Amino acid sequence: MADSTSWVIVTDPGHFLGDLAQLKANGGGELILSSGTYAVNADLTVDAIIKLNFMNGARLNITSGKSLILNGRIEAGMTQIFAGDGLIRGKPQVKEFYPQWFGAVADGKTDDTRGIQSAINTAASIGGTVVFPAAAYNAGTVSLKSGVKLAGEKGAVLQNASQGTDTIFSASSVSSFEVTGMEGKISFNLDSCTGFHIHQLRITGNTGNWIFSGCSNGMITHNQILNTNNVNERILYLSGCSYMLVEGNQIKNQLLFNNVPGNLNIGVNVSSSKYCRVVNNHIENCGGQGITFDTNIGITGDGRKCFSNLAAGNIVIGNGQEGITAFASSQFETFDITISGNICINNRYDGIELWGVRQCIVEGNSISAPAIKDYSFGAINMYASKDIIVDGNSIENVPTSGIAAVNGSNYPEPGCSNIIMTSNRIHNWNYQDMNPATNHDQNCGINLFGAEFTVVQGNLFLDTRPGRKYSIKAISVVSGHHHIQGNINPGNLPMDDHIEADMGWGGRQIAERIPMLRMSQLQGDVNNGNIQGIDSGSVWYNANTFALYFKGFEKTMLTPMIIDENSSSGFPSADYAPGFLQYQVQTGRLFFRGKPGNSNGKYAEVVLKDKFINLKRSTEVTKKPVEGDVYYDTVKKKPVYFDGTNWRDFSGNIVSVNP
Repeated sequence: MADSTSWVIVTDPGHFLGDLAQLKANGGGELILSSGTYAVNADLTVDAIIKLNFMNGARLNITSGKSLILNGRIEAGMTQIFAGDGLIRGKPQVKEFYPQWFGAVADGKTDDTRGIQSAINTAASIGGTVVFPAAAYNAGTVSLKSGVKLAGEKGAVLQNASQGTDTIFSASSVSSFEVTGMEGKISFNLDSCTGFHIHQLRITGNTGNWIFSGCSNGMITHNQILNTNNVNERILYLSGCSYMLVEGNQIKNQLLFNNVPGNLNIGVNVSSSKYCRVVNNHIENCGGQGITFDTNIGITGDGRKCFSNLAAGNIVIGNGQEGITAFASSQFETFDITISGNICINNRYDGIELWGVRQCIVEGNSISAPAIKDYSFGAINMYASKDIIVDGNSIENVPTSGIAAVNGSNYPEPGCSNIIMTSNRIHNWNYQDMNPATNHDQNCGINLFGAEFTVVQGNLFLDTRPGRKYSIKAISVVSGHHHIQGNINPGNLPMDDHIEADMGWGGRQIAERIPMLRMSQLQGDVNNGNIQGIDSGSVWYNANTFALYFKGFEKTMLTPMIIDENSSSGFPSADYAPGFLQYQVQTGRLFFRGKPGNSNGKYAEVVLKDKFINLKRSTEVTKKPVEGDVYYDTVKKKPVYFDGTNWRDFSGNIVSVNP
């Protein structure tokens, strides 16, 4: 090492090379450069035993095409010490470079782009970090370089001298770089970069966006992008990327929906990308979705697919469209998306939406939107999607449906299929008490409007909103094969089960009820009594024939049926002749009028099981009776049942019948 007590003061720039050579010959030391410009017109080496000490106003001017090979130490203030278009190479004993050393004025007025770029180029050629001391730097487009870290000290602000334009960090096929600690109006345009880290930036009022195209193994963490003036583009855009991490960022605008129409300035857009994680971010008041996984229509072939991505632990609030969306431009090219543990509050449309996707998991999310009055389909909504698990979500105070599976236009498979909806808590849907007639009948806890092959099990339906004008439903089924079982409905909210649905899938009823009764308001339901394909043990009321149908193991029968819409006492409110059934809409209970006259016990509540019953005419009973079989005997003029040995009437008397 050089002896720090050996030093030479250069007072004349013309003596610079001679004084440097003399100090080297003497074993090294400190070369003090007085104010002035020192020309480097040929390649020059400063050995490791030499320390260059730049006084204020001293600078080395390196001629274009020449190199300063710097291996020693440097001591200088925040003034320019390097000039010219030549190169600085070597292995200097310097860990940090400053834009001021390369001509940046940092007064908020002068264009510092050249000085900043020179500092980055030097750090790239010899290794090191470019540090931005607290100041205002005007810069246009700055090219990032491999292996260079840009670190802003607190109060380091970057801005573009042109109004309405950001400082842009640009790079192509660059790796292993870092940008941290800066403030101001900054955008990124990175292409095919890898192994980088952008973190702890504070961006306010930028007009551009952060674009990452074809990048991999990058980290974008703990940045703030506040009150963006970008109202037309995505704010943070990953296109054709892989293995990217977007974590702990805050993207927040002051005005709801950023005061722009829907579908503009998405918070985080992961497009045609794979193995990317969007976790623990706070995204609020963007014009479009908070987070979107989709496909870039400008990419062709397999590169267009978007798959194996994760959104977890994010908070998305007040965004102009959905909170989180997985969307496919062509059906199923977006797949294997997991949306887990997110909080979605007051987003304009759905909390979470899937459109034309497959093999997705939506689990453990919390969704609410008490302040939103705009039209939306559901807290969790699926269009033309399949192979989806919707599990363990908490939905509360949302404008319309809790969970909906509906048709999607322009897809070969317009409906949803293979959907599992389990263990979801759905509380106070249709919170704004909108008229179902004007909202497409979407006011259901779970709506299977366009679904096929679903499992709906173990969900909890609660309604505690006071003063409702319009009624709501727990579950609505229009068509398809469904297994609906074991759901909890403390308020006995109605289920709207239409005959178009195939009740026989998996050998189960479409739902478990006591009694197992399906009520419908559709004229001509059950095709005037023909209920082939419906599960044995099912009971159906036909609003066209005003008759009740029961599907036994062998035959289909009917009996007179009364619909009681008024009684809530759990007992019939009016009296009818023996042989009539009375169904209470409000309590969901079914009663049979058995005994004549005014005798006690004339009404018995009916709990239907998978037994053969005949309440039409005895000539249709052809099988050997088993215990529990019931039919209405037209000779005795009353219903009778088989106790395993004898036929009895509902007073317990043994009767002689010939079924």
